[in-house]
Amino acid sequence: MDKLRALNYFLKVAETLSFTDAAKAYDVPASSISRRVSELEASLGVQLIHRTTRTVRLTEAGELYLRQVRVGMAQLSAAEALVKERGNKPSGTLRISCMAGYGRIMLMPVMQAFSEEYPDILLDVHLSDELVDLGGDQFDITIRGGAQPENRVVARRLDPNRFILAASPLYLATHGTPYSLADLAGHSALLYRGPSNVLKWMGFDGKQWITPDVTPAFISNDGASLLVLACRHRGMVLLPEWSLRQYLERGELVEVALEQPLSVSRSDQIGIFMLYLQARYAIPKIRVAVDFIYDRLALTDLTAGRPDE
Repeated sequence: MDKLRALNYFLKVAETLSFTDAAKAYDVPASSISRRVSELEASLGVQLIHRTTRTVRLTEAGELYLRQVRVGMAQLSAAEALVKERGNKPSGTLRISCMAGYGRIMLMPVMQAFSEEYPDILLDVHLSDELVDLGGDQFDITIRGGAQPENRVVARRLDPNRFILAASPLYLATHGTPYSLADLAGHSALLYRGPSNVLKWMGFDGKQWITPDVTPAFISNDGASLLVLACRHRGMVLLPEWSLRQYLERGELVEVALEQPLSVSRSDQIGIFMLYLQARYAIPKIRVAVDFIYDRLALTDLTAGRPDE
């Protein structure tokens, strides 16, 4: 059995949950994919994938095996890339996935400067709020907002992702300026939809978390659209400081400072993190990109230390 090929086939089936799609990805018959995976299962003595005529899903053993194999295959890929590129100047294709709003406002200007400094690196930047997996070859670096990520990846915090409540001066003049969570009752809210749900506004009153009784006026997964509506006096927005900065500086929006600040999470460990696999940091194109992004985007109070070598 060609175990390396079987492992690659298994990873693709686990990713797509389809033998047909895995076969298309490798341009081989689906029967070849099935046979290799069956041989892998036979060598291990366990069933990794449960197959029916309608569904394909990983067994519990398959889930466990997948987590370990992803790490090993990523390290193998990193070793091969490092050997091929050792001694060479940074080059090749660098794949980055970044949350859409932060990517457009913060990352893209940095990567334009990076591209000028490292012209031999072809940038492939994917802007999306959907979660991605660093275990395969799809992305070298990802930038995501949320809680501290899992330990299997290196996570460098770029921004605390502090949320600010803001509205236009005319909206506040018309509807009144709230000073407490209770004052928000009846105010129009422009709500952001994350990858899995609408982000709820919440505040801690010293005893418990409270969800203010606001009136939804518009919901979107596009922060830029919510900002346009806020500038048109349609309601209040609760968005990250980095997305509001230019609007606050121009005076189109003003910060609404409440006695109990609003948030979208009860955790104080949230932030925007740059994620990459430790094993791939030694690859020249990834190393220079990680350092370049971190040097230019990490806030000064978060920049203690450098990425591990």
